[in-house]
Amino acid sequence: MFIEFRGKHPKIAATAFVAPTAVLIGDVEVGEESSIWFGVVIRGDNGPIRIGARTSVQDNSVVHVSPGSTTVVGDDCTVGHSVTMEDCVIGNGALIGSNAVILNGATIGRKALIAAGSVVPANARIEEETLNAGAPAVTKRKLEGVSLHWVENTPASYVRLSRAYLAQTIGDPEMQETIETSASAEPTPTAP
Repeated sequence: MFIEFRGKHPKIAATAFVAPTAVLIGDVEVGEESSIWFGVVIRGDNGPIRIGARTSVQDNSVVHVSPGSTTVVGDDCTVGHSVTMEDCVIGNGALIGSNAVILNGATIGRKALIAAGSVVPANARIEEETLNAGAPAVTKRKLEGVSLHWVENTPASYVRLSRAYLAQTIGDPEMQETIETSASAEPTPTAP
């Protein structure tokens, strides 16, 4: 479902996959061949959220943004199941493990791996091509060999999977329900 908010309507590339139960609100852009999976909420009601090309945001993840801020997920990223992120920058090719939390102002470097269940603290800077784990997340080691290969090749597997869904006419952005509102619609205060 796509919901217009404060005159901003989600903009989704024609080649993207958006699962029927995903909800995208407001100032959201999703790039070419990206996939937004079942139960995801991307809520750009306070500012812009940008999702790059060939990036997957997997089931039940939440992507939000605070007033005056921006949330950016780069190209070729993998955002695992039930990830929560707000006001952060995820570098190209990064992999965010399931149930991880990326807090306000954090920056995740290119091809970095955030382990499942980790919490990246507010304003943290995660170096590129590193494995990071814990709550708070700390760098465990440089990524190399099989681990780096896995991070680099996961995006293509989700592009292929999303093409299989699209071939069955599931997840075509043109088929999503769209809710449009008046550009000037603001909440009306109610009397106590």
